[in-house]
Amino acid sequence: MFRPAFAASSLAAAAAALTLGACSPENLASAGDSSQAVGIVAMANQSLPAPSEEALAPICAAPDNALIEQLQQQMNAQRESLGKKPVRFKKNLAFAAQAHACDMATMGRMSVAGSNGSSVVHRVRAVEYGACSSAQLIGRAGDGAAQVAAWMAHDPDEEILVHNKFDDAGVGVVQMGGTYWWSVVMADSCG
Repeated sequence: MFRPAFAASSLAAAAAALTLGACSPENLASAGDSSQAVGIVAMANQSLPAPSEEALAPICAAPDNALIEQLQQQMNAQRESLGKKPVRFKKNLAFAAQAHACDMATMGRMSVAGSNGSSVVHRVRAVEYGACSSAQLIGRAGDGAAQVAAWMAHDPDEEILVHNKFDDAGVGVVQMGGTYWWSVVMADSCG
């Protein structure tokens, strides 16, 4: 069961064994609705120290739930218009997405790497979601409709947004300095 307090010693022990070096060229996966191999590569900023535990950044409140709902509706509308199944929005993935949106806004830069060097994999594990795979979308294109349109206009982001492999998602947004900082965590459950 998902618990907002992430100080469990089992998580810390598991995180200590986790390294970004586990991602190698041999780690290839075939996309669920494509025959193209997808390379799994560490995307974290290598100049940052490796995260010592699977932890999340402090949480900033979302400015408005209606803003998140707008993005959720736009995401599923785009998926359904392309014949893909809608994703289910999960609270624990939303917690991870919101934490990362807050982290990016606090850092003042867009990055899939957290301020502690964490990746989306670390954040998904931190909220105790048993993912077989996960991906993250980030952006600052405006409201939910504008942000989804921006992702759909960029092929790599569109591929993540509409990929049939992903069953679940979480959306986070922070408004800081007149800018919306968006984070979407996409995942498929192994369980």
